[in-house]
Amino acid sequence: MTKDDRPSDPDVGSRDRGDAELRKLNAFLDSIIDNIPAMVFVKDAVNLRYELFNRAGEALSGFKREDIYGKSSRDLFPLEQADFFNGKDRAVLRDGRMLDIPEEPINTPLGRRWLHTKKIPIFRADGTPSHLLGISLDITERKVAQDALAEAHRELERRVMERTRELSETNLRLQNEIDERKRAQEALAQAEEQLRQAQKLEAVGRLAGGVAHDFNNLLSVILCCSSLLEREDSPVSPAEAATEIRRASERAAVLTRQLLAFSRQQLLAPRVLDLNQVVRSTGEMFERVIGEDVELVIVPQPELWRTRMDESQLEQVLMNLVVNARDAMPAGGKLSIETRNVEIPADVDASPAGVGLGPGQWVVLRVRDTGIGMDDATAARAFEPFYTTKPSGLGTGLGLSTVYGIVKQSGGHILLDSAKGRGATFEIYLPRTLDAVSSDAIVASVREAAVGNETLLLVEDDDQVRHVAHEILKLQGYRVLPAATPLAALQLSAHFPERIHLMLTDVVMPEMNGRDLAQRLRGERPNLQVLFMSGYADKALESDDALTTATFLQKPLTPDSLAHAVRRVLDAPR
Repeated sequence: MTKDDRPSDPDVGSRDRGDAELRKLNAFLDSIIDNIPAMVFVKDAVNLRYELFNRAGEALSGFKREDIYGKSSRDLFPLEQADFFNGKDRAVLRDGRMLDIPEEPINTPLGRRWLHTKKIPIFRADGTPSHLLGISLDITERKVAQDALAEAHRELERRVMERTRELSETNLRLQNEIDERKRAQEALAQAEEQLRQAQKLEAVGRLAGGVAHDFNNLLSVILCCSSLLEREDSPVSPAEAATEIRRASERAAVLTRQLLAFSRQQLLAPRVLDLNQVVRSTGEMFERVIGEDVELVIVPQPELWRTRMDESQLEQVLMNLVVNARDAMPAGGKLSIETRNVEIPADVDASPAGVGLGPGQWVVLRVRDTGIGMDDATAARAFEPFYTTKPSGLGTGLGLSTVYGIVKQSGGHILLDSAKGRGATFEIYLPRTLDAVSSDAIVASVREAAVGNETLLLVEDDDQVRHVAHEILKLQGYRVLPAATPLAALQLSAHFPERIHLMLTDVVMPEMNGRDLAQRLRGERPNLQVLFMSGYADKALESDDALTTATFLQKPLTPDSLAHAVRRVLDAPR
C-alpha cells in the first residue's frame, strides 16, 4: 500500500507531530551540547562506556568521537589513569550527587592536559542512575600560568631583596626591576582572565542542567502519551493523549523562546513606540495578574521621548517584572511603574545612572515594588539563567535572564537596586529616537482563510518537518514541490517549466544556507517570493538587510502559523 493509499488516521498524525516535536527538541539539545565551549561527555552507568562526546571534547583531547563511542577509559588511557577516572565515576553514581574535580590531569594524543571537571549522575524515573554526565574545561594554560606566576613571585621576592641591598649601585638595575614587576603584573592579569573564563563555565553548567531538567520533564509527557497512543488498552483516549502532547510541546516552545531571548538570538520587529501608551494598554492586564492585595500605581511622564523596540518583547519584559514583583510581595504591597526622560552628560562618571551607560538621551522604564527585596549575593546573580530563590516548581529561573537578554538585544541597559526588606527597583534604559511613533504600533492579527492554489517550493533538510509541512500545505490547496537539500531545490527548479510562486526554505542547511539559495533562485526567477523559517536568528538572516518578520517564520511550526505565513507573503505587495 502506498502512502497515498493509506486511510487517513488522526492517531498517526498525532504521533507524527509528537515524533516531529521530539526530534526537534532532541536536535535542539544536541546543538546546544555540541556548541558548548567545554568538553561534554556521557557514559552509561553500567560499563562506563562513552555514548556522547561533543565537538569541544574532540578539540581538547585529540580523540575523534567515532573512535571513542562504545569504549571505556581503559581502552583509551593508561591503566592507572583509567582506574582513577573509573573510581571517580563510580563514586558519583554510588553517591548520587555531582562531584567537582578542580584539577584533573589527563594524557591525550595532544599531550598532557589539565581539566576542571564536574561529573553529574543522570537518573531514570525509578531513581536509579542510567548515565554519567561530565563537563570539563581545559585549564592547562591557567595552571601553567599559575605555576609560572608562583615561581615569578618567588623570584621577584628574591630579586627585590637583592635590589634593596644594591639600590645604590646603578639606576639601570632599578629600571630592570621595574620592568620585571610589570611583566609579573601582566601575567597576573592573564591568570585572572582565565579565572573569569572558569566562572563562565560554571554558568554554562547551570544553563545545561536547567535546560536538561525542564526539557526532560516535557519529554517525559510526550514519550508517555505517545506510548499510550500505541496501546490498544490505553486508559486515556487518543484525544486526551494528543492534547497533553500538544500542551507539552507548547511549553517547550515557550522555554525555547525564553532561551533565545536570553541568548539574544531572536529576530525582532522593532518599531517606534510611546512607552506611556504601552504601559497604559497593559495596565488592566497587570491588575488581574497581581491580585487585589497589591496596589498598582502607574506614573507616566508627560511628553515622554520615543524609543524603538519590539512591542511584544517590551510587553514580555513588563509582564516578567510585574510577576517577579508580585511574587516578592506575598502579603501584598505597592507596585509602581514609572516612565521618565533621562539625559546623561558627557561626563559619565558624574551620571547618577551608574556604570555601563554612555552619554546620551534615554527613555527610562522603572518598575518598583515594596516586597522582601534581595541581599547582595542574590542581586548579583538575579539575571543568571535558571537561578531562582523560589521553591521547586514555582519558578524556572528564566524570567529575569529573559528580561536581560531582551533589553540588551534592543540596545538598552537594565539596572537593579535592592536590599533585604526594602523591595526592589528595576530601571530599564532604552535609547531615544526622534522618529515618529509607528502608526501600526498596535495591530490586531486578522485570522483569514489561508488557502490557495499557487505552486510552492518547499526546501527543508529535516525529513519529518518537510513531510509535515508538505501535507499541511497540500491540505490548504497548494501545489507543493518538496526538496531535501538546496542542490535538489536548484535541480528541481531547473527542470520545472511552470511558474513557482513562493519558496519556503529553512535557513541553516548543508551545501548552502537558505539566504544564498534564495539569491540563486531569484536570479533565475525574478518574481519568486521567499519565506524563511528557522529555530533561531542565524547570522545568515542578520546579514540580510531586507529581511523582516513579514518574511520570516519562527519554528516550531504549527498548521495555523505555517498556512497564514505563506498566505501573508503571497499576498504582500512585491
